[in-house]
Amino acid sequence: MELRGYQREAVGPALRGLNSIICLPTGAGKTRAAAHVCRQHLENRRGGRVAVLVNKGHLVEQHAQKEFQELQRDFVVTAISGDSSQKFFFASLAKQSDIVICTAQILQNALSSKEEDSRVELTDFSLLVIDECHHTHKEAVYNKIMLSYLQRKLSGQEELPQILGLTASPGTGGATSFEGAVEHILQICANLDTEKITSVQEELQQLQSHVPEPRKQHDLFQERAEDPFGERLKKMMEQIHQHMELPSLPQDFGTQSYEQRIVEVETRAAEMFCHKQWVCALHLRQYNNALLVSDAVRMIDAFQCLQQFYATQQDVKDPTEQFLTAIFEENRSILQALATDQSYENPRLSKLEEILREHFQPHGTSRGIVFTQTRQSAHSLLSWLQDTAALRGNHIRAAVLTGAGYNNQARHMTPNEQQDVIKQFRKGTLNLLFSTSVAEEGLDIPECNIVVSYGMMTNEIAMMQARGRARAQDSVYSILAKANSREVSRELLNEKLEKLMERAIRAVQAMPEQEYRLKITELQQAAVASWLMKEARLSERQRLHDPDAVYFHCINCNMAVCRGSDIRTVVGVHHVNINPSFRRYYKVVSEKLKFSQEFKEWEPGCRIACQECSQAWGLEMIYRQVKLPILSIKNFVVETPAEKKKYKKWSAVTFPIEDFDYLEYCSSALGQSL
Repeated sequence: MELRGYQREAVGPALRGLNSIICLPTGAGKTRAAAHVCRQHLENRRGGRVAVLVNKGHLVEQHAQKEFQELQRDFVVTAISGDSSQKFFFASLAKQSDIVICTAQILQNALSSKEEDSRVELTDFSLLVIDECHHTHKEAVYNKIMLSYLQRKLSGQEELPQILGLTASPGTGGATSFEGAVEHILQICANLDTEKITSVQEELQQLQSHVPEPRKQHDLFQERAEDPFGERLKKMMEQIHQHMELPSLPQDFGTQSYEQRIVEVETRAAEMFCHKQWVCALHLRQYNNALLVSDAVRMIDAFQCLQQFYATQQDVKDPTEQFLTAIFEENRSILQALATDQSYENPRLSKLEEILREHFQPHGTSRGIVFTQTRQSAHSLLSWLQDTAALRGNHIRAAVLTGAGYNNQARHMTPNEQQDVIKQFRKGTLNLLFSTSVAEEGLDIPECNIVVSYGMMTNEIAMMQARGRARAQDSVYSILAKANSREVSRELLNEKLEKLMERAIRAVQAMPEQEYRLKITELQQAAVASWLMKEARLSERQRLHDPDAVYFHCINCNMAVCRGSDIRTVVGVHHVNINPSFRRYYKVVSEKLKFSQEFKEWEPGCRIACQECSQAWGLEMIYRQVKLPILSIKNFVVETPAEKKKYKKWSAVTFPIEDFDYLEYCSSALGQSL
């Protein structure tokens, strides 16, 4: 595995056995450098074992099939992702392997497992490689693993694994001052127990020739001169405001700040069981989203979002929902006519058409990525491209690349679908991707001639990652944004923050060793103390109330449907209701769900909804042939002796939840049937 000169410079401290962070730009071969360190480590250390941690599932197979493939001739390399059934045997597979490549969450689950057969210890590994290590902060899973490591280190435990972090940009952590940026870099170093943070200095010329900087250009456009479609939506929103009778509610429609405010109204209304305000807030969020979609892509895309939402409201009997549906029906034909009037179309799209026509010539070899904020806009942009006569044809072959998680606005991509798109892009079958931030970091995507930041509001890390995709010779990185907009201001700030980050890294590298070590130890002690205090508070919070005194109300109709004592967790993740009488409160509302992956011991069943008002509640699971309803907590208001509250996550509830006991449940069910 021959390394380039700048790669050899970057891995020097790691080869000497020091905990280190390698800072190399996107496309410079960080993972190849790490694979070289792994080889040397295993050759020099009898009984050594390496864990390579990634923060996204699709990177597991990528690393195994690319940079770590050469190592498979001499070592046992095992790749385990969340989509693999092998994750259930992680502990035994890890102990049989020289190198295990996995998502950080799989390792964290094994470190915290209470079952002997499923548990691993940090000391089972002699080297941890942490990819995209700038994510080692706050509540991120990397940091949970490292806090466990630091706790052991500070208590004097020896034989802990060597740490190797990889990043293109540790960022400034939101700091805009030099002192703040230095503190952030030191904190990342402390979190990773770093002895040396390395960036290329001696071999800089070779690095720059291998990873050329793209030409950056600002492609600016003026706002629509007229927007009758948007104005019509805003008038409809004003009608809803009047119906809600909340005069203090701001009217900065079509903004993220309005979205945040209306979410607060929705949450408060749910907790107070104010049905009218809660339903109105839900509908206002749909209109605000339509305005955001219209601003990002086409008016017709925004109209279709609303149309899809109101198609699900046809059978409602609630007076408020009937009133809101009537408003949409009264305006439907006018909105549709305005949405298809090209004279009011989004000028952002005209500018994108110019850029694509310039860079994608017939019989050319261009390859590009358009980064956009949401899945909705990625799909809408592909639809726009297919509908634009000037861009149709064989010389642009486009597809969407988005994340694998679930989202109400647009369909998720499975890891297999992601890999298929990337493979076609690599081969040249596809030459243009409309992508969310999923393609910014980590993915092995070939050099691009053109990368467009399409209305993105990002930080300096994301900017550097996206720009790093444009690394073909004479490539272009385009900022496509509204003139004098927040996007332009943010991009200019990111450029300053990038320079600030580089200064901060150099300052940390230049610190006297004793001063550096002292500072790192102080930060580690503070981080562990803070973590232990937070864990104690969380544990205390989760025992505040007796589960039997906690009631769950349907968020829509306010009916009390179960108690906290009815809830159990299955496989540590899913929250199910084990009370047989709960079945009379819900109805099955869809066919059996199909997932792209298989699950050990359980399979998804049908969606379920409130028997009274048809509000979605969750889905049924079939666990070891037992049918159990999984509840989504956001669809309920939880009433404790202290308050009524709407939660986003189960982890925030104030009562203890026991694990599901299969044998006990079967015995109880058998007893009831007898």
